[in-house]
Amino acid sequence: MFLVGEEFVQSTHGKLGCITCHGGENVVDKESAHAGMEPYPSQDFQVSCGNCHAGESELFETSTHYTLSGMANGLLEFTNFSQLSDSPHHEDVFQNDCYKCHATCGDCHVSRAKNYSNGLIDQHNFLATPKMDESCYACHNARNAGEFMGLVGFSGDVHFSNGMTCMDCHPISNFHGTGELVYNMWEDELPSCLDCHEDKDPNVASDTMHSVHGDSLACQVCHAQAGNNCFECHLDEKEDGSGLGSSSESRIMFRVGYNPEITEERPYKYVVLRHVPAQTTMLEVVADDLMPNFNEKTNWKYSPTHNVQKSTFQNESCNACHDNTRIWLSEKDLRPTDSEANKRLIPELPPSLGR
Repeated sequence: MFLVGEEFVQSTHGKLGCITCHGGENVVDKESAHAGMEPYPSQDFQVSCGNCHAGESELFETSTHYTLSGMANGLLEFTNFSQLSDSPHHEDVFQNDCYKCHATCGDCHVSRAKNYSNGLIDQHNFLATPKMDESCYACHNARNAGEFMGLVGFSGDVHFSNGMTCMDCHPISNFHGTGELVYNMWEDELPSCLDCHEDKDPNVASDTMHSVHGDSLACQVCHAQAGNNCFECHLDEKEDGSGLGSSSESRIMFRVGYNPEITEERPYKYVVLRHVPAQTTMLEVVADDLMPNFNEKTNWKYSPTHNVQKSTFQNESCNACHDNTRIWLSEKDLRPTDSEANKRLIPELPPSLGR
């Protein structure tokens, strides 16, 4: 009853029987019944889930949650290779550390992610809409989901306080994919503040605070709070020989700087930045000189912080932002292990609206 409740037995998935998904044999003897059993059938979701949900499975093969394309390409940007298969060392790092964070259907709809607390969410019942605190938080706890729920940083997001969940803003394509491979999450159809707050578009806003800034500021510059930043990542072989494990230092900080990559979707001059833990020596446990392009790419990145509030310390007045040197990225924020490219993100002060 701990694993399978009566409600599940009567459900559509329960009526299929255990061996339909898990394999094994439908016999009384336990050892014989469990022979060949697959405890995580959605690892092969194309077969186990795709038999009934072919459309969703086909899309999911290209999703960033499954491919972790953002992590793979982020790693490649520090190298001289165009794909992981060109470098056995980098592919080994990705498969033995990074890819362990990928999700399958069961990790959201039935059980908790294995890198969180594992185990079934609700006695094997399948949840059409995953629970935010059991699924989203399981993988995104240190940053976005943790900040959104107020479990990381100083206080949660105003939208969470008003009963909203991740799915209220993120379309299902952000989870299931679109059928098209993307370079990273930024190529997904991501939500925008203006989807709901159309009257705050600088082109039509009636209040000075929104109209005067044009597209110079990302919304989070004024409305986000301090978030989790990670530094000094190290990879080491696990003592049990099961692969690589990473460790890093974290700090709650709020820094604003120049946009690392201005695009049509994100044309802002100033954005909230978040430090990612990459450093040039972090892969030395595998081999030497695996990040030759490290100083060409920033390790302070554009941050879509998820701890929005209407009123923050930096939007109390013009001076609270323009004269507040503590919130602007500066040379003293850069560590010896940081990329040289970060220096181009340091803004001239006081900040100006001109490009």
